[in-house]
Amino acid sequence: MVVAVSSNLTDIAEGLKKRGYTVVDLYSYKKPVDAVVYQGKNFDFSAITEDNVSSNDGTGSTGYGVFIVCSNGKSIDEIDYMLKTRCYSSFI
Repeated sequence: MVVAVSSNLTDIAEGLKKRGYTVVDLYSYKKPVDAVVYQGKNFDFSAITEDNVSSNDGTGSTGYGVFIVCSNGKSIDEIDYMLKTRCYSSFI
């Protein structure tokens, strides 16, 4: 899974890499991503462009869109769970 992470979230980026994610910079990476992790109250949605969300990478994937996670107050385990399940919280 390709995850675009804000450059100020170095600990989260390293934690995700250790868990097997491909981590790229949110603002400079210009290819499709599966998810975005950011921090703060305001997210600049202009960082997500058609290049990031369309399946133009030649894999044949038909999925469009990007899963967006705010890292505020979340542990790396919680972020990992959210990315794997594409769910913001457990239903239990």
